[in-house]
Amino acid sequence: MSLPQAPLDVMRCPHTQARLRWEEGQLAAETGRTYRVVDGIPWLVDEETVSRLDRAFQRQYTERDARSYDRLVRLLSLLLGCWEPRERRKMVGLLDLRPGMRVLEVSVGTGANLPYLARRVGAKGELFGLDLSAGMLGVARTRAAAVGCPVHLVRGDAVHLPFADGVFDGVLHFGGVNLFGDRARALAEMVRVAKPGATLVVGDEGMSEARRAGWLGRRLVKMNSLYLFRPPLHLLPWGEIENVQLHWAWREVFWLLRFRRAGGAGPPDEGEVLRERLEKRSAEAGP
Repeated sequence: MSLPQAPLDVMRCPHTQARLRWEEGQLAAETGRTYRVVDGIPWLVDEETVSRLDRAFQRQYTERDARSYDRLVRLLSLLLGCWEPRERRKMVGLLDLRPGMRVLEVSVGTGANLPYLARRVGAKGELFGLDLSAGMLGVARTRAAAVGCPVHLVRGDAVHLPFADGVFDGVLHFGGVNLFGDRARALAEMVRVAKPGATLVVGDEGMSEARRAGWLGRRLVKMNSLYLFRPPLHLLPWGEIENVQLHWAWREVFWLLRFRRAGGAGPPDEGEVLRERLEKRSAEAGP
């Protein structure tokens, strides 16, 4: 089972943004730095620059752990009274994708969102999936082969995305940013690689104010303290984005931020008024 070769016009050295070329089965930057390709997946990451926190979480996911991950998510969805496919369709729907688009999913994990993204971009579209965990990518590789459009998987660090500026029509991240070693930089990186006017959707665990005040919210926090996180509005690169919206998923126990990279054609932005309103809604009192 082979993956299509990722196009060099999109990929870059994650630390210098130098162009890459194929050289004896690996990728080489103009600066002389080289990167391995393992089972068709470029490893565009420098282990020395990965934060200690990110490195610790990466080690938690062997391929065996990754295979059980989807079962745990499915079980959580059922316990919450949610139908997982419906929640994923709604989340992907926020990206406003069209056939033929090129889309990046940061922290692609096991590839659970790839089928939903592929249906939106069609056979002429193109998907990129990045993750730091080789175990997760091993599972995603199986899904990628069956989605009906080209999928390029890359092992990389969200804080140093190995892609050129402004090359994606949409960017998705769901699950992980709460515990990134540098959340602000990761968010800025996602914006950097999006085209002007492209839509980004970023989400993770964190309950709405109403949900955390109820019985279910209190029980969930005892199971997983990550539900206490609030949307990281204060970390968004506000000078580079517009039309920010706050959404909730999985019965309001996951937050979703939807916004556009500034510079494209679209409705006017409410600017600082919107920012202040969203920050007030999220209470800014939590992590």
